[in-house]
Amino acid sequence: MSRAEDALKRLDPAWDLDRLPAAPRLDWSRVDEGTRATSRRRGWHRRTVLGAVAAGAAVVVAGVAVVQIAGPSAPVLAATPPPLSLQYAHNPPPARDALLRLATTLQSGPTGTDQGGRFSFVQVGQWSLNMASGKGGTAVAVVPQVVSTWRAPDGSGKIATVDLDSFAIDQRPDAATVIAAASHRAATVENYPVGELAAVVAEPLPRDVTALERALYAHQPRANGPKSAVRAVADLYRTNTVDRDVRVAVLQFLARTDAVLLRGTVTDRLGREGLAVSVDSDGGGTRDLLVFDRHTGWLLAYESMYLRPPEKLPVRTPAVFSYVLYLDHGRRADMS
Repeated sequence: MSRAEDALKRLDPAWDLDRLPAAPRLDWSRVDEGTRATSRRRGWHRRTVLGAVAAGAAVVVAGVAVVQIAGPSAPVLAATPPPLSLQYAHNPPPARDALLRLATTLQSGPTGTDQGGRFSFVQVGQWSLNMASGKGGTAVAVVPQVVSTWRAPDGSGKIATVDLDSFAIDQRPDAATVIAAASHRAATVENYPVGELAAVVAEPLPRDVTALERALYAHQPRANGPKSAVRAVADLYRTNTVDRDVRVAVLQFLARTDAVLLRGTVTDRLGREGLAVSVDSDGGGTRDLLVFDRHTGWLLAYESMYLRPPEKLPVRTPAVFSYVLYLDHGRRADMS
């Protein structure tokens, strides 16, 4: 795996979910917490094979709360955040008109283009519920992180990641707790030489909707269905500073996809109000949700959830298995 691919995966808490192994259900209320671990890894990847952990005990490995499953004897469910409250929770209309109205509003306002620095800076807070299997059995991990990325046009830059654990967030995966805990933790920093820090779309970003569509589908193939449009937009905002004209093109791009549905006014996990759209996929089994600021068109949040019980994660549905909150963005003169 290239370092560029590794960097993109590190920014996505829901990367490659479909390849996770099946597992028995867990009752987290019956799991005893262990002690803190002193070792740290640089990132969490769902394909990583976790080492042996004492059966039925929770420990902290590299800033991640991990539970090892000895067998299927105990019925168990992992704690997940509650779904967001949707204005159009049932029978949502197509999102096309609402997206185009927002795009028109942005076009009539100031450009707001930020040309003040060499580096594209994006900071996100993210939470995910992940699994991996190894010689000791199957493990489920809660992974809260705050990730800051500085990337230059030549593909150099750095990623600073603050990994949190169940002690830091007091077993609560809510966004405010994650962000507050991260402010008191030191980050793990990895520097990338020229060409090694990937972006979803190379700069300068296309401002024409057709050109942007080609670039986004090169990253998330159109053949995978309408969910690719939503996921490509979420990934774009994770790796690029998106100016006003590109935000307009993003909204126009999503409006071209009939399966993108309007969820109306939604308040994200940091109390920010926005316009939500979503795509249901996998035969109605999963949902990808985007929340946009109604004034700036900036992406505020991205969430992935199960709508029906999956074989691969021990959750009660509907279950949010990952969310991303876009916290800060802009051009930076340096990587401080």
